[in-house]
Amino acid sequence: MLHNAKALRILIIEDKQEEYDLLTDCLMTAQLGTTQIVHALDLDTAKEILLEDSSFDVIFLDLLLDNCSGADCFVRVMDMTDNKLPIIALCEVEAPETTLLALVNGAKHYLIKGSYNEVNVKKVVEDCLLLIKKGAKFFENRYLTDNNERMAICDIDYINHRVKRTGTLFFEQLGYTSQDFDKDYYFWNNNIHPDDQLYVSQIIAESLIDEAKRYWEIEYRFREKEGNYAWILEKGYILCDADGKPVRIVGLMLNIQERKHSESLIHISKEQYASFFTQNPYPAWIYDVQTLRIVEANAAASRYYGYQREEFLNLTVPQLRKPGEESFFLNTRKEWRPNNPVRHHQVKHLKKNGEVMFVDITAMDILFDGRKATQVLAVDITAQVNAQNERLFLLEIVEKLRRANSLQNGLRAVLKYGREYIGWDFAEIWLSDYDKESIKLVAYDFDCKHPERVTFVEEAKNKLIPMEQTVFKRKSKHYNTYWIEDLQNERLFLRANLAEQIGLRSGFSVPISFKGHYVAWIIFFHHKNMPKDLALLDFMERICKQLGMEIERRTSEEHLNYMFELSQDLLGMASHKGYFMQVNKAFTQLLGYPQDALIDKPIKRLVHPEDWAILQAALSELKAKQTIPSFELRCIAQDRSIRWISWSMTQIPAEDIIFASGRDITAKKQNDVEREMLIKELTENNRDLKQFSYITSHNLRAPLSNLLGIMDLINPKAVQDPTTLFLLEKFKESTLILNQTVNDLLNILVIKNNVNIEQQLLSLDSVFQKTFNNLAYLQKKVESTLDVDFSAANQIVFNSTYLESIFQNLITNAFKYHSPERVLHVKIYTKKTKEFIKLYFCDNGLGIDLERHGDKVFGLYQRFHHHTDSKGLGLYIIHSQIRALGGNIEVQSKVDEGTTFIVSFKRY
Repeated sequence: MLHNAKALRILIIEDKQEEYDLLTDCLMTAQLGTTQIVHALDLDTAKEILLEDSSFDVIFLDLLLDNCSGADCFVRVMDMTDNKLPIIALCEVEAPETTLLALVNGAKHYLIKGSYNEVNVKKVVEDCLLLIKKGAKFFENRYLTDNNERMAICDIDYINHRVKRTGTLFFEQLGYTSQDFDKDYYFWNNNIHPDDQLYVSQIIAESLIDEAKRYWEIEYRFREKEGNYAWILEKGYILCDADGKPVRIVGLMLNIQERKHSESLIHISKEQYASFFTQNPYPAWIYDVQTLRIVEANAAASRYYGYQREEFLNLTVPQLRKPGEESFFLNTRKEWRPNNPVRHHQVKHLKKNGEVMFVDITAMDILFDGRKATQVLAVDITAQVNAQNERLFLLEIVEKLRRANSLQNGLRAVLKYGREYIGWDFAEIWLSDYDKESIKLVAYDFDCKHPERVTFVEEAKNKLIPMEQTVFKRKSKHYNTYWIEDLQNERLFLRANLAEQIGLRSGFSVPISFKGHYVAWIIFFHHKNMPKDLALLDFMERICKQLGMEIERRTSEEHLNYMFELSQDLLGMASHKGYFMQVNKAFTQLLGYPQDALIDKPIKRLVHPEDWAILQAALSELKAKQTIPSFELRCIAQDRSIRWISWSMTQIPAEDIIFASGRDITAKKQNDVEREMLIKELTENNRDLKQFSYITSHNLRAPLSNLLGIMDLINPKAVQDPTTLFLLEKFKESTLILNQTVNDLLNILVIKNNVNIEQQLLSLDSVFQKTFNNLAYLQKKVESTLDVDFSAANQIVFNSTYLESIFQNLITNAFKYHSPERVLHVKIYTKKTKEFIKLYFCDNGLGIDLERHGDKVFGLYQRFHHHTDSKGLGLYIIHSQIRALGGNIEVQSKVDEGTTFIVSFKRY
């Protein structure tokens, strides 16, 4: 007995009140513990209850509700519970199929209506809760175990092409093991009798289309493992999604062989066969069991086998068999048994013209004119067998290409297998290059009885040849399947003369394509003049469609392997435990270790002990992520030298594989160290120079101030000597210039070292007007016109003092270096770009020779005109101020035409 720690909560979905009352009484008296029972009369009510409260322990579901029934009803409730609550199906005894569907779809148990009592209700609930406790999964209910040797169940995932079959004893009775029927999705369809396959397919197809039916019941013959056929009754059910599309198929198969063959003996006469035997469209005959001579045959037998009726009646059964198989018939035929069921087997028969055909034989022992005889019905299945053989051949030929250790070896195996299968003498495969303009002969195969035929390919193999110079003279011929009945008379075939010399007469080529690109060509040759065989061409075209994808895959794979091996970076695969699984040659080239010495060895052995923690942290981080940032660590080479490696690692999803890529950065690390030392040295020198400049400027200012003070105290009128007066004036002039120079240098130092320059939102128009008003006197000295337009961009974030300085220097320069030949015209305007606000300052003055002075324009103390008041300092100061705040300045100028300065202010 199950003891529940909490009250058992039960939902009963039942539209019959009397059934609900009976079940409730059984539950309450079944000693299951205190229970809470909720009743729903239909699915809509059940849905509302489950949306509000999904904490029920068990659901009882009537599978025959008025508004919904069967598997659809069950699936809808499963969806309401998100497949999380156990369901016990309430079924009618007259509808076992409904019960089966519920169990197949996941019901934990069932109860048959009319059999409710407290004992079986209690047992069902306890068994259901035990299954929940054990975590039972799909098909683990004991009601689906193999307790019925005549029944099997299959559940088909129609969308993903997966199947689950149960019924071991059923399949063992047919000769199959679980390995045969459990894994193969196509196992069932492949073993239906060829004559029944079309009929079965049509019935199922009609059921899939008929939304109202979704059900079928059909009898057909199914192949036993030894080759005989047994009669099967199949009941099929289709489950659909919310849109009405089929998603699952559930089938119940019953062995009805005994019922189909319950009549032990068939008494027959020639008159009775007039309608069934003689007029049958399939070949049929009767042979005497003692002599094996054919005693009766219908017209279809003569027509199919090519014998006249009299000839056919003079044959024995072994004479119909393919040479070499007569003894097999004699050894395997059974003793005549009137109660023996119908026998089925497939054999090879020989027509009168020597053609071999595959036939499906149905034989039964009868009495014919009072004699022991066997009646045979033969169905020609040559087309089906050939189709099956072709499918197997196609699978095998693709598998040979996949299993080969290289593409070239795989193509050789494909050629050999294909050539021998179709029985031709010589075969080639030509492979296209990357540009699809040239091809090369990469594989060939021929009958070993003619070794001289190797000369046919000696000049072409492994050479990259333009497409029109390989097989056919016309390039377009390569793009279609092409058959040549007579190589010697085919003008487009380039090797016609050589083919004649080695005895090749016919040939055909088939292009192999992938996604619209021709990747290869397969060509076969024969020593006879072979007429065009459309069936063979169709067969080879289907093979080549499959080969195209595989060839392209193998080509890409080998290219990747080639890149892997020849990469200058260290490439390898490792496990999460830190062991190499594969490495490329770069490990040997860089670190000196042989590749074999690193396989299955820990990565840690390569890493400098001080960097082990870095590696361990990277591996730990990779467990939670697919990729991690690159990291650097030191590796120890075989010669004990140290190499700095930058590693990138990626985890292959769902596998214990890490792909690692390493790049040697030893030289970079050394350069970084040298650069850091150089930067440190330059920083110290720069600091010393700045300190020197400050000291020099400071020490000069005091004497200069004293000199200027002394000069102010000297009264020139008191000096009578003209020479002394002249010298004093020059001395004062030089002192003033020196003082101005020192002040300029100090201003430059302040700009260069002030990292916290105050910036604010400024109006270009306002600052310009303020600056120009202070320089209005310049217009009195020089005739000029002024055109100012800040409409495109009037506001910038900048330092106000620096902006005034920029305007002042540019304005004074324009007036200072105006051309005496024309009126000075100054144009100032702005533009906006993605990153900057640009200020254009244009004049038509003397201009600057940029070819001579372009690299000096913004240098310190650079002069480009012979003006006495020019110091060569203004543009340097402007340049320093703009660069200090993230902007830039450019110059465009031509001599005697004018100059344009473009100031770029950074946008914020």
